[in-house]
Amino acid sequence: MKNWRILALTLLVAVLAACGGSSGAAGSGGPSSGATPTAGASAAGGTSAFDLMHDSEAAAAFVTALRAQFPALAAGRSDTALRDDGTHICLDDLPKGGDRLALTRIPPRFAHGGITPDQPTAGAILALARSTVCAAASTP
Repeated sequence: MKNWRILALTLLVAVLAACGGSSGAAGSGGPSSGATPTAGASAAGGTSAFDLMHDSEAAAAFVTALRAQFPALAAGRSDTALRDDGTHICLDDLPKGGDRLALTRIPPRFAHGGITPDQPTAGAILALARSTVCAAASTP
C-alpha cells in the first residue's frame, strides 16, 4: 500500500510539473458550486491529479484537523466538500497565485452557515492545507 501511495504521489508531481501547475477549476466556492475538478488533467488509469490528492490520507487529515480547529465552519459540511476545498487550495490557488490568491479564495470557499473566515482564520486554514494535503503532493 505504501509503494502505491509513493507511486501515486510521484505521478501527481510529474503531472503537475508537466501542466505547469495550472488547472481549469477556479475553486469550489463552497459545497454547492458545482466546480469540476480538472486540475492536473488525467493521470494513468484515468485518475486525475485532483482525485489522487482528494482521496489521499493527507486530505482526510486535513478534514479531521479542520473539524477540530474550526467546528463552526465545518458543521453541516460533508467530508467530501471539505476535501474538495482543501485540494483546490493546493492544486488551483497556490500554483496560480501563491499565498495571496489562496488567502483571497479561502474566505468565500469555506464560508458556511453565515460564517465567513476572517484573514487570520484563512491564514490558519492555508497553513493547515499546506501541512496536510499540499505536503502529500510534494513527498516522494
